[in-house]
Formats: sequence, structure tokens, C-alpha cells
Amino acid sequence: MKKAAFLIIFLLSCFSRALAVEISTDDTLPKNAKSKFLVFPFFLRSPETSWGFGAAGAYFFKAKKNDENIRTSDVNLVSLYTLKKQLVIVLGSTVYFPGEKEIFRFQGSYSYYPDKFWGIGNSTHVEAEEKYSIHQFYFNPQFLYRIFKSTYVGLSAEYQSVTDFQYTQGGVFDQQLIAGRFGGATSGFGGLITYDTRNNAYSPTKGGFAEINLTRFSDRIGSDFNFTSYSLELKKFFHIGRNRVLALHAYGKVNNGVVPVRNLAMLGGSEMMRGFYKGRYADHNMFLSQVEVRQYLIWRLGVVAFASAGRVSHNFSDLKFSGMHFAYGAGLRIMVQEKEKLNLRVDYGRGEQGSGIYVILKEAF
Repeated sequence: MKKAAFLIIFLLSCFSRALAVEISTDDTLPKNAKSKFLVFPFFLRSPETSWGFGAAGAYFFKAKKNDENIRTSDVNLVSLYTLKKQLVIVLGSTVYFPGEKEIFRFQGSYSYYPDKFWGIGNSTHVEAEEKYSIHQFYFNPQFLYRIFKSTYVGLSAEYQSVTDFQYTQGGVFDQQLIAGRFGGATSGFGGLITYDTRNNAYSPTKGGFAEINLTRFSDRIGSDFNFTSYSLELKKFFHIGRNRVLALHAYGKVNNGVVPVRNLAMLGGSEMMRGFYKGRYADHNMFLSQVEVRQYLIWRLGVVAFASAGRVSHNFSDLKFSGMHFAYGAGLRIMVQEKEKLNLRVDYGRGEQGSGIYVILKEAF
């Protein structure tokens, strides 16, 4: 473990030096700055992927160069291949229009993804683990319009196609009659309300974020499954000392109807409940909260400590504190794009039944 940690730190140091730019404390591109295009190779590690290697390209710009009251927009393309033979290609973008009166967000992806599943429920057994693989296409544009200061309302479309679903016949998928085990498409439209006062999109030091999202998936618009998904996300950031930030995060998701496996609420992953394999616990509903203390040290380096708690349930009424799962951990931060405060993070998270090392761009929340 010590050798692995040393290797990670050494590689990250080399990686960061290769991307070194002039140090700045600006949250966004300067007022009169030109756009930037950044291309670099990267690697990552997580329990879901093992080691992965790929390339990323990011284009940073301002929709109106001389607008001081606008955050930096970006378009990014990431391609990744992992030692678990997973292939992931993701195109994402957030565009802040002049005055931030409108915001456009987009995420689209294609993946071939061998994965694991333990069945539905908050207390599934480790021995129930079943491997499966899918080809998946995902498309999610969102358009937000400001109605008052930092408050936005918006529309969202979501489409997902799962094909070539391969799993062991007679296992947990068949025993629990899991919806979506033969693949299929989900297509939905929805609305969202967003409140956003963060001073930076990548690594905020103050402000908050709240979003309510409701999406209806229906066969009337091409979905193979009929269900409604509700989610609520809250984030708050406090400056609590010299170069120190307290970050709080809460997330809840509720699904009603026939929910396919890839749309279930899943505990774990690189962003929520680090230390748990994503999908270790899955069901219709989920609630989790996490806290993180972020401390900048010197040069480009920082450290964090975090803890989280969460659970899933089949019925909304079962979302209570009993039966909560817990995780905790610590991490290293290296700022690879200082003007945008874009961090490469190395996190070690530990849950009840195992642990995980995550090497990924951007903060967890």
C-alpha cells in the first residue's frame, strides 16, 4: 500500500508539472482573457474501473469576454479505457450566457461497461454479487433561465439506451425479476429549479447550490418503462480558516413506477459514499449526506478529509436513519488548472465492507 501511494504521488507530481501554468487565485478567466484549449492524457482508478487511461480535451471560454458577472463556460471531451475492458466516451458542457441570465448544461456519453450487481435492497449480501455487461448511450441537455438573482427554472430531456445486456441466467437478475435486465430505452422530459451562489464551478470556497429535478419517463415519448424520478440536491461551502473550506452535501432521489436497473438509485461511487462500489446498494429511493474539509497547503497541493452516510429503500417511508451505511476517508489534491481551480484528486475511502482508491479530475461535489 505504501509503494502504491508513493507511485501515485510521484505520477501526480509529474502530471501536474506537465500542466504547470502561472499561479493565480482568480475563480474564472480574467475579464479580458482569451479562451483556452487544454488537451492532456490522464489516468484514474476506482473500485468500479480499476486503473483507467485516456485523454481529455477542455475548451474554456466566456460567452461575453468583457462581462465581469459571468463564470467561465466549458466544453470537454473525455475518452477512457480501463483494465476491466470498459470503454467510456463522455461529452459535457456548461455554458453561462451573458449576465448569466441563461445557463445551458449538457452531458452525452457512450460506454461499454462490465459492472456488478447485488440485487435490490438496503441489506443485500456480498455473496449475491453478479457480473454483467452493457452497451449504453446517454443524452441529457438542460436549459435554465434566471427568474430572480441566483434562482433559475429550466427544462430537461433525458434519453438512455441500454443494449446487449449480458448476465448469468438464473442469478439475482432473474430471481428478483429486475426490470431492464434485457436492455431497453428510457426517454423522459422534466423540469428543474436551481439556486446557485457558488463562486466557482469546480472548487467553490463559498456560496451554495440547491436543485430540485422532476423527470417523467413515458412510453408516449419512446420509453420502454413508465416511471417518475424526483431528486433534491443541496451543497453549501464555508470558508472556515486560512485556505480551509468546509463543504456539505445532501442528496435524495425518489423513483415511482417500473424502474429499470440502470435508473435505480445507487449508493457508492467516486462522488457519493466513496469507499462503496457504486451500486453495492440499489433501490427505488436513496438519501445520503457527506461532509468534507478541504485544506490548501503549498504550491498546488491540498488535502481533504471526508465522511458520509446514506441508505436506499424500496418505499419512501422507509428512508429513515436506522439502517444507514457509513464511509470515511482522506485525499490529496493537485491543482492542474489554477485559474479555473480544477483539481486532480486522489481519495482513499473506506466503507463497511471494503475500500477504494479514486484518482479522478474534479471534486466529488
